[in-house]
Amino acid sequence: MWRSLLLVLMVMFTLTACTDYDIDTFEIHINPGVDTVQVNSTFNDAGATATIEGNDRRVTIIENTIDITKVGTYKIVYQASYRNTVIQATRMVDVVDEEAPQITLNPGIDTIYVGDTWEDSGVSVTDNSKENIHLTVQGSVNTDVAGEYIITYRAEDESGNIATKIRYVNVLPKNSDE
Repeated sequence: MWRSLLLVLMVMFTLTACTDYDIDTFEIHINPGVDTVQVNSTFNDAGATATIEGNDRRVTIIENTIDITKVGTYKIVYQASYRNTVIQATRMVDVVDEEAPQITLNPGIDTIYVGDTWEDSGVSVTDNSKENIHLTVQGSVNTDVAGEYIITYRAEDESGNIATKIRYVNVLPKNSDE
């Protein structure tokens, strides 16, 4: 009796596992996720799901070109198969740079007396993208005339993000007691 029952269950399982599905219902869908990420951050792939007549099929990644360290558009190609049919879906991921460079004033002597020499100690610039940075400096200091002078540093990365920093230089009149 137990053997007969076991045999019937095995036959039912085998017949169920061998069911032919309608290939027209074979689909692959990209799961919702974040597809635009900041350069040098973390990207979490939401993956893809494949089904045939409501039954899940295994999905594999056959191509992944993402380089989170470089600005650009990349792709992930997912694939699923059922018998002789192979389907694919592609996720496009944009790695962007939306952060401005960081400018830090280098320490220097920015308060002098008329007639003294002033040297611009410059700035240090870093950028999250490690792209090339274009730095411009505007303004000048006339050490022969007392007053407050403004030097403006402007840094722009290859993605067009801009940062500015200002240095104030004070030229003081000479002490009349000298």
